[in-house]
Amino acid sequence: MTTPRLMPRAAPGSLTRLLRQAHDAGRLPDALPMLTTGSRFIPAFRSATELTGPPRRVLVSEGNARPQLIYVPSFLAGSGPHQFVRLATAFDRRARTSALVLPGFDRDSPVPATWTAALDALAATVHLVAGGGPYVLVGHSIGGVVAHALAGRMARTGQPAARGVVLIDTFDPSPARQDAMLDWAMGSVLDRDPDGVIVNDDNLLAMGAYLRIFQDWQHTHATVPVLQVSASASPWPAWQVADTVTPVAADHFSILEEHAGVTAEAIERWLPTAGVR
Repeated sequence: MTTPRLMPRAAPGSLTRLLRQAHDAGRLPDALPMLTTGSRFIPAFRSATELTGPPRRVLVSEGNARPQLIYVPSFLAGSGPHQFVRLATAFDRRARTSALVLPGFDRDSPVPATWTAALDALAATVHLVAGGGPYVLVGHSIGGVVAHALAGRMARTGQPAARGVVLIDTFDPSPARQDAMLDWAMGSVLDRDPDGVIVNDDNLLAMGAYLRIFQDWQHTHATVPVLQVSASASPWPAWQVADTVTPVAADHFSILEEHAGVTAEAIERWLPTAGVR
């Protein structure tokens, strides 16, 4: 089994220092636009065909249970495959699970220039990982919106469709709430990373790129079962697109950490009842 690689520790760059200073001064929203602006000047691809290969994925756990679970991280700086390790190992019936690395969040990889380019690149990796077998996409936070959009994109383009989508504490992404939610979420990540282990200039610029292209996201109705596992202590309303909503006693971060067991139990209970096998 491949051990998920944590992002390397690096000396904080100028963007990271400025962002932390803005957060300490209570002015984080004023500093976030510099990330979206700066992201315009880093390498980007407009079509998945421009890439030398599909985006990287990380094998998180081995197992024989079906369906395979494919995790989709958030595009918040500091997010990545490492967040799903505790969840993947908490299932009673262990499935083979992999986590996607969003384009731009891998070392030296370009960012997507459009929302469609991001989905098509990720779809190529999902197709490779699934290998023709049944799979479910599982996304945390805004990664749930990415997973939901990815499932729809693959179905519309005639690719092997997901059997279901699981949203783990995915907030309502309505434009009216986006700025306030981003302020809260990014501030929380900075507070949880005081030594600068996971937040750095590279993933901040990647996040800036996704914030830009997310403006082109449009909600489409899912054609597969959708589960929302919502954290009872989250400060924001859950995205109301799921057929089934299961609240768990957790917060937005502990739902994948110390409370990963109850999250896994909720997903495992839902799979057969939703006809996802």
